[in-house]
Amino acid sequence: MSENSPRERSSHEPDPATQEQWQQEREHVLSEYGTWRLTADEDAPAADEVRTLETLLRLKAEQQASPEPGLWTEELATELLTEVVPRTVIQPREHAMDMVPTLGRFFTYLGQTGRWAADSMPPQAAPMMLSSLEFATLEAADDPSRRSFSTNILGHGLALGVDLEDDDELAGYMHWYNSLPDDERVELSDTGRLDDPTVPFDRDESLRAAREESLRSSSWPWFLPELEDGDGITVTELGTDQESQVYADNSFVAVAAGILDLVGDGSRRITGTQALTRTDCTALLEATGTARTVRSMWQHPEIAGPWITLLDGGWLSLTGTRVRREPGPVPYVTRSDDPEKFVEFGHAVLTATMFGRDAREPDDGGFRGMPDTLAALLVACSEQGLDLHENLDRAPQEGRAQASVERTAAERSVEEWQRWSNVQVDLDALTESGVLTRDGARYRGSAAVMAALVALIKDQETHGSGTD
Repeated sequence: MSENSPRERSSHEPDPATQEQWQQEREHVLSEYGTWRLTADEDAPAADEVRTLETLLRLKAEQQASPEPGLWTEELATELLTEVVPRTVIQPREHAMDMVPTLGRFFTYLGQTGRWAADSMPPQAAPMMLSSLEFATLEAADDPSRRSFSTNILGHGLALGVDLEDDDELAGYMHWYNSLPDDERVELSDTGRLDDPTVPFDRDESLRAAREESLRSSSWPWFLPELEDGDGITVTELGTDQESQVYADNSFVAVAAGILDLVGDGSRRITGTQALTRTDCTALLEATGTARTVRSMWQHPEIAGPWITLLDGGWLSLTGTRVRREPGPVPYVTRSDDPEKFVEFGHAVLTATMFGRDAREPDDGGFRGMPDTLAALLVACSEQGLDLHENLDRAPQEGRAQASVERTAAERSVEEWQRWSNVQVDLDALTESGVLTRDGARYRGSAAVMAALVALIKDQETHGSGTD
């Protein structure tokens, strides 16, 4: 900003009451302008123009100490459009092209409604001044040296299609920017362009990486070990036979497949509580190598869990006292018939149970510990698995951001212990239903579980989650 700017000539800032009055005046003027514009041309993009003018009037008040909507001098308008806006506003070039014409219509409105301030430039001088500003405004918008480094960085994101008003997308973009080599970050911040980045921007990948980084940051649960880079956050690339074996080895998928095999192409009788009969449950348990006395399916989460997911997902339908098999979102195919389609089915079933638990209330079988449970599952799916007890009294790790880790387990609050307990309940439920396995006190998730977890993370990034 030049030495003779209006802000620097101002002897004092308006008091809060005065600022509030001018803000109310701006809002009134903008509302009146929208009506005036549509009265003159009912097809006019009045809403877009009002948004542009709201930005210009706000910057004029905040950056130039000129809050009066009707006060316009050549110096004010020139500085606003060629210095203040390029430095502070992130917008596509076509919006910059619209600013001068929009401001010209606003000047006409001010004159016709008697709002043109006495200390402004002569009204007849405004059109010529604005005409001279059209090229200067575009030139300033295209000049990276007129923009701040943050405006250059974010402007490039806008050009890549990033929704800068979406917190998740912005976090993902900034994660990508921070992953670039130093020289490329400098180039982008200086020029607002990066034609050949070492790591091309990928929206989905940036969202996933930002989500995982957030989980490992200050909100990372105090009772979990920190993940090293790459631990438990990628789905292992396997051959078809290996991958289908991973899904076949998952108890949840195996029981879900067993239920669909049991029902077959016809229908199967169910009990008054809409459950499989004791005979059918016993047969399923024997098929999985578990010989147990069955009184009710609902006492066996290793069957009830897959049963509920198959109903929720549309693989089963109930009519009276019968259950029928349906195609579902991904048709069930046995591993021996088609290993690849069996993998697709297994992934769909595991993803469905994750989505279902995330959507349900805790008292209805939903997750209790989100988002801590999500972090715990990331650890459980890593090579070392997760023992919830082994980190309770650990010494604080170097660089750990969360201050609470410096306390011993005995000093922790009831709320902190409740977080730990909720995660344990969630992991136990997933283990009992066959999604996870447990070796002593250590929970483990496979590559199949990790794939379902990635799907849940992406869904939460796209749609948000009530559990977050």
